[in-house]
Amino acid sequence: MSLSQEELKKLHTECVKLPEGKNYRADDYIINLFVTVLDFQMNADVVDASLAFYRENRRSQLPTHETLAEIISGYPNTKKGNTKLANYFWNNNHWSRVKFLRQLLKFFGDRKVRDMSTLSGWGKSADFQDVKGRIKTKEHSVGYAIFKWLQIRLGIDTVKPDVHVKKFVSECIGRKSKNEETVAAIELIAEELKIPAFKLDAAIWQYQRDKSIRKRRERIAEGRKAGEQRPEDSSHQFPPSL
Repeated sequence: MSLSQEELKKLHTECVKLPEGKNYRADDYIINLFVTVLDFQMNADVVDASLAFYRENRRSQLPTHETLAEIISGYPNTKKGNTKLANYFWNNNHWSRVKFLRQLLKFFGDRKVRDMSTLSGWGKSADFQDVKGRIKTKEHSVGYAIFKWLQIRLGIDTVKPDVHVKKFVSECIGRKSKNEETVAAIELIAEELKIPAFKLDAAIWQYQRDKSIRKRRERIAEGRKAGEQRPEDSSHQFPPSL
């Protein structure tokens, strides 16, 4: 299914209002691996802090695919072993993400992907069907949005249909938008606006994330205000003095 002309018109109208999006392309092999296993269903501040810790404290110790694989192989693939690695890599305890990283590293290693050159080459020729169901653990798997996000970081001009991007499209057209139609619609509008699709994707993501944060803060403020205005519960009062 694809968006109707009327739906595309509504989406186009809202996209025109957005400021220019950021360029999230990344040319570091290890960073791309880490972002792939960290940057989904996780607070953005936690992801940023994890990557910052790696850059400041571990980058010189993990320059290549081989060194990363060697360090990982030195720890058992258990919750305890993966927790130790998460603490070493990112200064946190996200053990399931290290478990996921093991599968990602093996997947690329089996395909002779070991640096940015081979990773970029793979990304340009790969299709989601090449990874669907093949990089997964009990807790996580590489889905369509994660795959498209990796492609964007590798320099491919496309769109990632994550929660924020799909919600933006859905709110514009008045119905739930599916992954493939979200990507196709935003790529089409980006072409009409003569801007890279990945930049329009970034603009939509930032707008919708800021909107979600603002709404959450408003709900919290309203909840606090309601609590302050709530009358005292007489059932918890001491009985009157006799």
